[in-house]
Amino acid sequence: MIRHISAIAEVVEDVDAAVEFYRDVLGLTVEHQPGGRYATVEISGALHFSIWARSAAAEATYGDEDAAERIPLGFSVEFEVDSVTDATDAIGERGWQVVQPPKTESWGQSTSRFMLPSGMLGGFSETPWARLISQDMIAASE
Repeated sequence: MIRHISAIAEVVEDVDAAVEFYRDVLGLTVEHQPGGRYATVEISGALHFSIWARSAAAEATYGDEDAAERIPLGFSVEFEVDSVTDATDAIGERGWQVVQPPKTESWGQSTSRFMLPSGMLGGFSETPWARLISQDMIAASE
């Protein structure tokens, strides 16, 4: 069912402050529009690492940015699957509550979302244009 981790995001109240941390303190390259509610961070070993405004996560998940208190601050993880609908149905059949049923995002990716056992946000994604991992990630000693 799960192909790989497709995305990790830090859900924050203040995207600009998080951007400053990742860019100015950690020295990473960050793509972000000042005042924007989403940013991507370039880091080796991660297919997609982002900073996501809590209000934007609420809008994507519940269709209402005013539902921000329902989205926990911290990290979310998204799993790439062959079929978001099938994966979502499978966890539902196993008794797991889905908080955002399958939908197609404005950028064309199919997603669904659920809460992880820790209370953090999890999700499934179907991203055909970003599916191929050209090589396994291997850690080695120097």
